[in-house]
Amino acid sequence: MAQQILEIKTPQGSRRVPLGREALSIGRQAGNAVVIDDTEASRSHCIFERVASGVRVRDLGSKNGTKVNGELIKTVLLEEGDVVTIGKTEMRVLTEAAVAPAVKAKAKSGDSVAKFAAEETIQHASATPAVGMDEIRRSQLPGGEGLLQLAESLPDKTIGQNDIALLNARGQLSHAVGVAKRDGDNSGEAVALLRLILLICYRTFASDIHIEPKNDLFLVRIRIDGSMVEAAQLKKEMGIRLNAVIKILCDIDIAQRSIVQEGHFGTRVPDRRVDYRVSFTPAMYGQKCVIRVLDTASAPRYLWDLHLPDWMFQSLEKAIRGDSGMVLVCGPTGSGKTASLYAALRSIDLGERNVVTIEDPVEIQIEGITQIPVNEEKGNTFPALLRSVLRQDPDVVLVGEVRDGETAKTAMQAAMTGHLVFSTIHSRDTISAIFRLQDLGIEPYLIASGLHILLAQRLIRRLCRYCKVGIKPTPEQAAVLEPVAGKVGRIFSSQGCPRCLGTGFAGRQGVFEVLMVTEAIRETIAKTPNAADIGAALAGTKFSKLLQSGYRLVAEGVTTLDEIERAVGQ
Repeated sequence: MAQQILEIKTPQGSRRVPLGREALSIGRQAGNAVVIDDTEASRSHCIFERVASGVRVRDLGSKNGTKVNGELIKTVLLEEGDVVTIGKTEMRVLTEAAVAPAVKAKAKSGDSVAKFAAEETIQHASATPAVGMDEIRRSQLPGGEGLLQLAESLPDKTIGQNDIALLNARGQLSHAVGVAKRDGDNSGEAVALLRLILLICYRTFASDIHIEPKNDLFLVRIRIDGSMVEAAQLKKEMGIRLNAVIKILCDIDIAQRSIVQEGHFGTRVPDRRVDYRVSFTPAMYGQKCVIRVLDTASAPRYLWDLHLPDWMFQSLEKAIRGDSGMVLVCGPTGSGKTASLYAALRSIDLGERNVVTIEDPVEIQIEGITQIPVNEEKGNTFPALLRSVLRQDPDVVLVGEVRDGETAKTAMQAAMTGHLVFSTIHSRDTISAIFRLQDLGIEPYLIASGLHILLAQRLIRRLCRYCKVGIKPTPEQAAVLEPVAGKVGRIFSSQGCPRCLGTGFAGRQGVFEVLMVTEAIRETIAKTPNAADIGAALAGTKFSKLLQSGYRLVAEGVTTLDEIERAVGQ
């Protein structure tokens, strides 16, 4: 799909914003991706999102509505020339091809129109190489040049290496941007190398960095979209110096190399701050360093960023606007459960509600809510904190995880007595979550009365839009897809290119299963049912299993059958 741009015209002027793979929220509230100063706009008014067939605009229950070509809409797939209106604000979706003639006159001799189109649409950070790259080139490090080439091959250039300021564990500026290396400063090469690794993480939305000591070198691997990708091989000396720089940033003793050490540091770029959790563990050839990247830009910010099907989105949105009941998200570790709950929290009106969370640990801080970390050594366990929080007049309570019967029972009782409760539980799907609660000792009548909606999810990798190719499905593949998506004449396969690091995938998306607890379901749960009983109660509803939701994404060209079966299972 060609690069698309949202042109926004207001009485104050016009601007252009690129439409990326993340949904673009519009409204008066500061948390939106695009904030408009229009008295007829709601706090969160509408969103623009890219789908397989184009760009879709969706109204978010706004007070004055969203219009397309003068007609009020709920959800509509935009066509060329359509004008979206919010009060006195007009918006159109353009492609780079449409933008180029408008900026062609600004292009200097020898410069590309695309360059000026980009400058016209968004003010982005400089991508010039940082001070220290000469040192990396001169040192001829195995992997040093490869890291630079890797970073430059990635499509996202909004942040450059020279934009990354390093912050130590106390939040103090340790290595400012654009500061030259001092004579005799042997850490300059290692600092430049660390910035380069972090730059790749910024551009790929990586979640973890692994710096692994081997017999005669250090191997740098990065977890991107849930899979490990080898980034570089470093000389032993450079690997040790890189680890030393990380330890200094974390205020860790650099003399110790045979014990477990933990710490944290941060970085600041023009548009945000990113925190990192660091763990050093002794291995056969030295300490292995693993860095957890806590970048909020890689997670869905609001409920509409989850890319849920319309009926699922509407069901969840209705649930989080309620005053009571439990919203329970289930799935294995690493399936994005907490990120989905954070997106739901940000989508409610935090100004009108008292929101409290109990987490172990608190990794992402959300402005406007009270977040409490679990500390079992001091007696601050999930059940103890939950009982205390319920005495502090909360409207919404998030319990990081239902681990035991006491926590589950207290949370269910809170959901029945005028509190909206969010939580997660480890289970395979929504139906098995009900039986998991029973295993924890919760009475069926409590489960039936407290549960409002269950959401099961997995994270699947999206095909790279630059190198995916259409293929004809085999008879076996067509037979699998037909009951869900009808006859599918073409599916897509991953090929691999420099922009996706040869993996064939770029970015991740959730695949979901939503179970609304209706009166019929409540009556069934209260009778201590088996899975067949619940399945019978769901007959005739819109309920769609995880695997079926995944097959629909395959039919839409989002991912592959192999990826769905890997993430969800047969």
